[in-house]
Amino acid sequence: MNTIPRSAGIGLLVYAVGTTTAFVGAGGPGGDYEPDIVAGYVDPSHYLGSFAFWYLGALAALGLLAFGHGLRRLGGVVGDTAWGMSVAGTVISVVGAFVGGGLVVALAEGGTDVQQGVPHPVIYTISEIANLLALCGPAFFIGALAILLAARAGLPRWLRAFSVIAGICGILLPVYFTIPVYLAWTLVFGGRLVAKGARGNELTEAVLAESLV
Repeated sequence: MNTIPRSAGIGLLVYAVGTTTAFVGAGGPGGDYEPDIVAGYVDPSHYLGSFAFWYLGALAALGLLAFGHGLRRLGGVVGDTAWGMSVAGTVISVVGAFVGGGLVVALAEGGTDVQQGVPHPVIYTISEIANLLALCGPAFFIGALAILLAARAGLPRWLRAFSVIAGICGILLPVYFTIPVYLAWTLVFGGRLVAKGARGNELTEAVLAESLV
């Protein structure tokens, strides 16, 4: 793992912290249907802040590209799969952010006709779908990737076990109570990559050495 650039760990941390912050800050209704929460969500006073948080979520999802690009240095099936899953996670998370943000834009631009005319259960349904896409969609791919890394990336025993458990939690994220374990793994794994990963000059030397073999 010491040939993986530190930028991979930074990317994973950006994704984890930024996406979670955006999800909480945007406040899109989800989980059990609560009329008061949905009614508050269609109040114009929160539109600008909610949209800003959704946009933050879209930007934070780009961190997965840096994560996957760094893991490509593992080579072979593992490296290629890591890159593909990271791209898929990025795409679905950005789509979710724009579904959630788009709902806010529609409420803002549609005025009272939309704010009062769209049934609250419909608002809730769209918001829940956005939440699942933005948060649970990428966790499905990164969770599967965590299990692959545990099996094929030569991780320490404790980190292999943690990655398998967290990977399962990521895949099952729509049930929501698995979120803390999955997020803890992203912070631990991302932090380890930052601490143990290669600096830019070390990577350059490694590439030069490979080219001379």
